[in-house]
Amino acid sequence: MAFYANFGEMWNTLTIVFNVAGVFLLFQFVRYKINDYLLEPNKALFWSFARHKYITAVGGMMLGSLVLVELILPDVSPLVEEATRAHFNTILGTAIALSISIIWMVYLRKLDVYEPEKWRHIVIVFVMGCLTVWLVFPMSGFLKNQLNFYLNDGFVNDFFYSWIGIGMTEEFVKMIPLLIIVRFRKIVNEPYDFLLYASVAALGFAFVENALYIQKTNFLATNGRALMSTVAHMTFSSVIGYSVMIASCRRPGQRWYFYVGGFLLASLMHGFFDFWLINPVAKQFSGLSFLFFILSAHFWVTLKSKAINASYFFDEKIEFVNDSYRYFIIFWMVALIMFSTVLIGIFHGSEMANDFLKGQIFAYGFLIYYLGFRFSRFVIAPKALAACQFAIEAVIPDEPEPKENWQEYYEEKHW
Repeated sequence: MAFYANFGEMWNTLTIVFNVAGVFLLFQFVRYKINDYLLEPNKALFWSFARHKYITAVGGMMLGSLVLVELILPDVSPLVEEATRAHFNTILGTAIALSISIIWMVYLRKLDVYEPEKWRHIVIVFVMGCLTVWLVFPMSGFLKNQLNFYLNDGFVNDFFYSWIGIGMTEEFVKMIPLLIIVRFRKIVNEPYDFLLYASVAALGFAFVENALYIQKTNFLATNGRALMSTVAHMTFSSVIGYSVMIASCRRPGQRWYFYVGGFLLASLMHGFFDFWLINPVAKQFSGLSFLFFILSAHFWVTLKSKAINASYFFDEKIEFVNDSYRYFIIFWMVALIMFSTVLIGIFHGSEMANDFLKGQIFAYGFLIYYLGFRFSRFVIAPKALAACQFAIEAVIPDEPEPKENWQEYYEEKHW
């Protein structure tokens, strides 16, 4: 047990290191702005709103939320009892969960720069993802009641259950909307579409799951669900989406290798991520889930970059503005933290809201900054391989060979 305690202390130290790194990066950003000001001959132009609109928006939102919590809301809220009422938790929890999914859907579609998908197709897949989530319950019931397979706090048993009972069942139901939409050849007509629709199906699943967790925790789980769980769902499903993309360009007899391989890999990643958060012994090392999440985020960006660069709708006139993606993520993730802080202040008082905000900044401050910059580092190099391709070659093969017309090639090779 002493080792576990030491590991916990080590993880707290590591979290502090991450946050110190984040503060250093912010300091570097301030230095950049100062140098930008010194080099700008037209000082009036530097102070224009358009030049600092993102910073102004984030700063104003944070300042307004803090003023509301500190100066307006009472220390002990008179609405404490109302917070436990089912209709408050249900309505607000569902609205927050839906907001999380919408934010990430907008981000995913913003990356689809060459041949953007229609919103009605995205919404249809999202709704299918919301519906297929309910298949998890009979599947889990079968494992428990018919096969006597369930979590029992055993290290080995819980690992395999996390892989099979959680990873496989959830990735299977998230895969159904993707397999349905790829049948429509005129909709899924470029490599990135496979990852987009796989992620959107995952967002439908995450919406239902997030709504349940956010309600159960009285909004305390909002930011963890938005920044980690939802992103993890999209990452795992994108592995399947990428595999289906490769399979669609292979002969019928060769496709099942990629379907099965992508499904097993995504399930194993999902189970490994959950295991360290579930099993009583593994919980002592829950920091491994966070480290694995960081590695998975890198992996997801690699898949997206390769798929975008493999587009056969490439147009050199279209600009890929990374800054817009960066500030989009930072703004909306900060907005979620501040909104959840205000909600807790309204229903539980400013004292609890302050404690909550300090904890959220400590736990997720660096992660917001990290995801904002990591999820906006895309280099447009059509048909080029990602720099880390060699590291994943054995798991994820190259994208299809370039063709004159992706649509004709896809229709020729598709089942």
